[in-house]
Amino acid sequence: MKVPILATGISTPDHGFVRQRGFTLWEILVVVLIVVITVSAVVSSTSLGRGDANLKVLGNDLGKLVHLLYQEAVFENRNYAISLNQAGYSVLEYNGEDWTVSEQSFFRKIKLGEARESSLVVDNLDVSAVETGSTVPHILILSSGEMSNFEWQITDTNLNAQVIVQGNLLGKVVVLGPIYLSDV
Repeated sequence: MKVPILATGISTPDHGFVRQRGFTLWEILVVVLIVVITVSAVVSSTSLGRGDANLKVLGNDLGKLVHLLYQEAVFENRNYAISLNQAGYSVLEYNGEDWTVSEQSFFRKIKLGEARESSLVVDNLDVSAVETGSTVPHILILSSGEMSNFEWQITDTNLNAQVIVQGNLLGKVVVLGPIYLSDV
């Protein structure tokens, strides 16, 4: 058995284990912080995890909005419509005489964004966007449980991708995408 000798010349007994120095908590935290900063810089400088995810969220939100309007129309005995305009869309409500922009805060008009284009086909007819502020109903959602057949395509020109929201007469809403236009 070898007896280790210290720098002072004094021998120390060997107890059969070697003391290994590990990482301290501070060292581990610093490494994790460096990795997090590096990854966030890479993700923010590229479109990783942002663009098509945002487009998918928009499509899902529109699908949920139409479904919510359908339920609200049936349960509250109200007639709703969605009006496609140049800035996005507006939710309209029929007050017995004419269509007005809905006063409910979560149905207010919503903008789609500058890099997004919208096209709408209702009952096999192309619908043109109206000027912002106009109250022209495009997609009807009626208290009788009926809804216009529609296909709403929202295209993100930066990503060259689109999401499609489809609805049928019985209120079923389907969201497809994002679909990359180069794949089509």
